[in-house]
Amino acid sequence: MSIEIVSNNSLVKEKYENVIFVEGDYIDVLVSCRDLIHKGYSLISHPLPASIRMVFSSIRSIVLEKNSSFDEESALIIEDSIEKYRLTMKNRKVDYRNVKDYEFVDLMLVESAIEEHRVLTSF
Repeated sequence: MSIEIVSNNSLVKEKYENVIFVEGDYIDVLVSCRDLIHKGYSLISHPLPASIRMVFSSIRSIVLEKNSSFDEESALIIEDSIEKYRLTMKNRKVDYRNVKDYEFVDLMLVESAIEEHRVLTSF
């Protein structure tokens, strides 16, 4: 099984080789992940961040893993995440002023997700 990172974060792109780089905003990353999940990938990290402030960011990275079969749970999670993101951002504006800060926080979240996945799958 191989891990891929779908991201629009330039720091993630610089650090990792296995990045599917998305030119666009957070919603574009979500849609790209949805498309990959329908092609046999599953979620390693959750598409929505724990902090509402990070939802207002234009930056997002999501860790996926290539599987041999369709992961229905990941498909449900990504569809629900797209819907929640659109609903949340309906009356909000994306925060482009703090992109560098969001990139740094997002990179830390990716590093943490990969390390956690490594530990959990090593048993």
